[in-house]
Amino acid sequence: MLSLGLSEELTAIQSTVRQFASEHLRPKLRAIEKSGLTADTRARFAELGLFGVDWPEAAGGQALGAITRAVIEEELAYGDPGAALALDRGGAAAQLLLALGTDRAHAALEKLLEGDGHAALGAAEEGKARDDFRTTAVKQGNEWVLNGKKAYVLGGGDAALHVILAQVDANAGLEGAGIFLVEGSNVGIRAGRTHTTLGLQAVPVRELVIEGLKLPSSARLDEKVSLHKILRRYYDRISLVTSARAVGLAAASYEYARAYAEERTAFGKPIGHFQAIAFLLSDMAIAADAARLMTWKAAWQLDQNQPASAELAGAQAQALEAAFFCANSAIQVLGGAGYVQDHPVEKWSRDAKTLSLYGQHAQASHAVLAASALGRSLESADLFPLPSLHASLS
Repeated sequence: MLSLGLSEELTAIQSTVRQFASEHLRPKLRAIEKSGLTADTRARFAELGLFGVDWPEAAGGQALGAITRAVIEEELAYGDPGAALALDRGGAAAQLLLALGTDRAHAALEKLLEGDGHAALGAAEEGKARDDFRTTAVKQGNEWVLNGKKAYVLGGGDAALHVILAQVDANAGLEGAGIFLVEGSNVGIRAGRTHTTLGLQAVPVRELVIEGLKLPSSARLDEKVSLHKILRRYYDRISLVTSARAVGLAAASYEYARAYAEERTAFGKPIGHFQAIAFLLSDMAIAADAARLMTWKAAWQLDQNQPASAELAGAQAQALEAAFFCANSAIQVLGGAGYVQDHPVEKWSRDAKTLSLYGQHAQASHAVLAASALGRSLESADLFPLPSLHASLS
């Protein structure tokens, strides 16, 4: 039977997270953007017990599924998209480890879950013209030695767990790269310069310098599996989270603009009574709701263990478009007030643009959808931009 509603349990989770976001994120979003999350805010979120909610039990998670994760991320982003990113201690690194699905990957996630640190993924590099990596991994006896630099690493340098993509075979492109796990501190890895981003500034985005990083042979996690397939699963997983956050941002922008249009008057009546504003608000409502339904559908398919790459690509394309449209439309509704920091809509417009750099990039989303429609296979070039460009892998 078709059901478009949430279960009683999911509704309770949704309400709990919405209350947390309304009390601890939305009122502080400017302070969070400037200085990051406070220890108190992190502790209050930890009390909800929602970290690792969609991870399998083998990784120490609660195995509550993709829909649960989507609902949580939407509500957090409704409060503040940047905070949603900062509260995700596993981040993109966890999504790649879950895509691997090996015992070693699960053990690393379980250890992260038990601690209080965060994970960081180092993949993207600046100035690369081929679909491989400048960062190299050379086998020396029973050790791997890594050297190189990574760009756009969220929370890099001080993470409890780093996942690094490095080139093992210089002549094999992406298939010649390996995935390496760095747990705890290591003298061979450190933070370099910090990048200044347009939006989503609650998490520091850094360069990661890797010099003579020595790891045991067991630190390589991807042997005997296709990196192409791993990255495909990774993009599916992270695209769902990105879509849900974009939906939350779109919904927040719409509801804020709607409330403003009801309160602000011109010529003796609320501005929302004028057709131009009313029609714009209706388009915003349609865009946000359509993105939500597409995201929930894709999440449901993941939970049913059904192929969902095309649905996830479509959901992310729609959700990111909705986020950008709603945030910019909210600025239009507010007029001159939309461009000042007395209101959050200018921040949301910056966050929406920055969010489009995470997850599957726009061209890849359309490539997945086109391949599904035309019945053709996907090439690496369709799915993954060059390492110099995919900040989404960071």
